[in-house]
Amino acid sequence: MVKISAIKPYIPKEPQSFCTYPYDVIEKEEEAKLKKNPNSLIHLILPDGEGEEKYKNAKSAYQRYKDENIIHKVDHESIFVYRQESADFSQQGFILGISLQDYEDGNIVKHEHTREKPLLDRMKHINTTRVAAGLVWSVYQYNKQINKIQEKIKKSKPLFEFELYGYRHILWQETNKKVIKQLAQLLEDKKAYIADGHHRAASAAKYRKQQLSNSNIDHNKDFSWNYLLSYLASDDQVRILAYNRVIRQLDEEPKHFLKRLEKIYEIESVEKAFNPVSKHEMALCLKGNWFKLKVKATSFGSRVEGLDVSILQDKVIGPILNIKDIRASDNIFFVGGVQDPELLEQYIKKKENAIVFNLFPVDIKDLEYIAESGDVMPPKSTWFDPKVLSGLILHDLSENK
Repeated sequence: MVKISAIKPYIPKEPQSFCTYPYDVIEKEEEAKLKKNPNSLIHLILPDGEGEEKYKNAKSAYQRYKDENIIHKVDHESIFVYRQESADFSQQGFILGISLQDYEDGNIVKHEHTREKPLLDRMKHINTTRVAAGLVWSVYQYNKQINKIQEKIKKSKPLFEFELYGYRHILWQETNKKVIKQLAQLLEDKKAYIADGHHRAASAAKYRKQQLSNSNIDHNKDFSWNYLLSYLASDDQVRILAYNRVIRQLDEEPKHFLKRLEKIYEIESVEKAFNPVSKHEMALCLKGNWFKLKVKATSFGSRVEGLDVSILQDKVIGPILNIKDIRASDNIFFVGGVQDPELLEQYIKKKENAIVFNLFPVDIKDLEYIAESGDVMPPKSTWFDPKVLSGLILHDLSENK
């Protein structure tokens, strides 16, 4: 069971100049460019400063947004429909609150572990600023009636409509309590599977626990921090791209490495860069030469063990390349969302790395199954694209719901 809630958030006056990508996918060059704009969300989500100073700067930025009317509070408790459109792909989902008790009860389902350092960062950020500016992207299994509510809401005049990052972003607001109640009833027997935003979800849950432990809290009141700021989409409205692996150095001759790979994969030399076209097929660029790899095994101990990212980690990256902890090793990094294999090839030819593993994307049904079973995927298994914007909705945690 998932309990949803309408929210009464702050929204930006000029979303095109205020909103950004999520904090954890913004490159340094983009960050520097955004910080030239005093009205950008960047000053809240990636503030300047060292140590505790940066969290205080984030708090100051949030207060300045309110003082200078860069953001303003909506008049009524609402849910929203958010759509992103481009020539080649479009997606949409609800923006609303989901009860964090559902997170504790396992109805908001995780598929990867959180890491201590980024979780600590988000905890300090949320404790100091007391605001959620980034969406936790979750999916529900396709339901025709739920999706009809989206289409009904979209018949109204949009609250926002603007271009950014190559997409047209459209936001509709729904305040009708009957419509919100109907959606809540349809979602009662559903689960929400976290697609993107595990650290944001975990930090919000920890913040709620802190508040509940406060003896001065009136537990009869329904506070905004009881709810996770969520982008909730149907699982037919998501596009997962590959999260590829790049190895900086290979400590043996390429022919010896390929020989060891032959125990795991059928290997075929190919003339030029390409993308794999099915599960258990992988494109390998080794010192500038491309190979098609097909997994030899036909059965696996579990669904997670049968993922291409798992096979690569368990059979190659760990035992052959001796990279046991891919979170900590300097010899590996990750490239998500790149669909042009010739761009991946440049990591070898121009940037002088040794290996690119170009993977076939994980299927959303595998993610749901693995999450439901209580299993977890290897780190950096999925790249959801396009990223949903941060800053469209700011969920203040210091105010009553």
